[in-house]
Amino acid sequence: MQLIFGHDNAEQLREQHTILELESVTKDGVTLDVYCLVPADKINLVELPQLEHNRKLHQAFVDAYKSQDYKICRDLHEHLLGKFGGEVDSFYTEIINRIK
Repeated sequence: MQLIFGHDNAEQLREQHTILELESVTKDGVTLDVYCLVPADKINLVELPQLEHNRKLHQAFVDAYKSQDYKICRDLHEHLLGKFGGEVDSFYTEIINRIK
């Protein structure tokens, strides 16, 4: 997984890559949105037809985390593990560990 900082940077790459929102981080009073780029070779052909569905599940996970609806995060966690070639699994696990 490659991290991308800033909405504008992510939007520039979104046309040709799988870009997923992760979270916002604040450092020294500056808030940056963090995204990840999932390399194309990490998404297998079997997963390709479900890619848009998986993106929506991922966004629902991120939105639930932002709104502190942790039950939805826990429910979606098990459905998202292994998706995107496993590239985002550490993010999902970290969020689940934070909300325990």
